[in-house]
Amino acid sequence: MVDIEKVLKTTIKKGNVKIGTKQTKMVANDGSAKLIVMANNCPNSSEISKLAGKKNIPIYSYESNSIDLGYACGKAFAVSVFAVMDEGGSNILQLVKKGK
Repeated sequence: MVDIEKVLKTTIKKGNVKIGTKQTKMVANDGSAKLIVMANNCPNSSEISKLAGKKNIPIYSYESNSIDLGYACGKAFAVSVFAVMDEGGSNILQLVKKGK
């Protein structure tokens, strides 16, 4: 079993990500996002899901809330959604492709 928290921290630390609804929508619109990670209580989940669907961007649904996602990412604040442009050596994209 892969430790998703470890993968998230590696992605945030070493990769290229945009945190927050506004920035996630911006990079999803221009097609530079490879993956969107969303907490289960993301207030704009339906809007972001529709946008990701139009651009064929996979979404990883984090099973917990935005406070836990922020903590898992090593942040001292809640993170409801973020977009990954470059995974920074983590295997987060493979997790999504495997259906994890």
